[in-house]
Amino acid sequence: MIDASRHPALARIVGTVLDVWPDHARFLDQSLAGRNAELMQATERLAAIVARIAAATGSLTETCEDYSLLCRCLMEEELHFRRHGAYRLSRFEDAVAEVYANATFMARYMNFLLASYVLWENHARAIVHFQTRYLPPLPPGAAHLEIGPGHGLLLHLAAASTNVASATGWDISATSIARTRACLAAMDAPSVTLVEQNLFAGAADRRFDSVVLAEILEHLEDPIAALKAVAGHMNPGARLWVHVPVNSPAPDHIYLLRTPEEAVDLVRAGGFEPTDVAFFPMSGQTLERARKRALTISAVVSARRVN
Repeated sequence: MIDASRHPALARIVGTVLDVWPDHARFLDQSLAGRNAELMQATERLAAIVARIAAATGSLTETCEDYSLLCRCLMEEELHFRRHGAYRLSRFEDAVAEVYANATFMARYMNFLLASYVLWENHARAIVHFQTRYLPPLPPGAAHLEIGPGHGLLLHLAAASTNVASATGWDISATSIARTRACLAAMDAPSVTLVEQNLFAGAADRRFDSVVLAEILEHLEDPIAALKAVAGHMNPGARLWVHVPVNSPAPDHIYLLRTPEEAVDLVRAGGFEPTDVAFFPMSGQTLERARKRALTISAVVSARRVN
């Protein structure tokens, strides 16, 4: 499946997943088969970072076990989605009660997401898009913000960019900030400022030239209101990078986008002018097939704040 001499970190992660979940081999074959040499090299770099984070926050085996568990949870959510044409939850307070307030489940959920950066082709492509197409055009000296940085992977990549003078992460949860800090330490990330900050809490001390919302909007009841609030924290003409999944049932997803074009319209309605758009279908699928069968598509939208 993988040439371990060329992609040792990726081979280690895939091997560990198959040790705990042998039946996942077909999916992994499909996911990796669609990646060209350039994407495989980028995936190997991601895999090395993911392995370091997994070791710093637990173990790679634990991360892969949690990946297996959460994939099965997603299958249950998928069944509900197919039967009802809607996500199981529609209110943020229900997501809080079922997911966010459950510390044990959240830790396992975060491990799942960490592994998915490497194992899911659409997630890997989205991260590569951020690194190769969003960061390079940023103006030199940019003040960069990520809202809800999670493991801090994108924040790490931004902080390492020659165009970024300062990198900041906001989260409403002190627990989440502590985890982000631990992950950044595992990556030996450049200096990053982490702040316990509610996006809707009013004006912050500074404005930013670049803002990232990666897999955030699908967790909100009113993502347009969130985008408008984001715009209030940005300088005129500042850049925005949004990654939001379409037709992607999960235990805490409440806002359903049915086409990737709806993601573009959402960003525009929030007060931004889209400048670069990319749609990445789930592993093993073409974009046409994903559209036809309402399968998961990662919609990536780069935009500029409308002055």
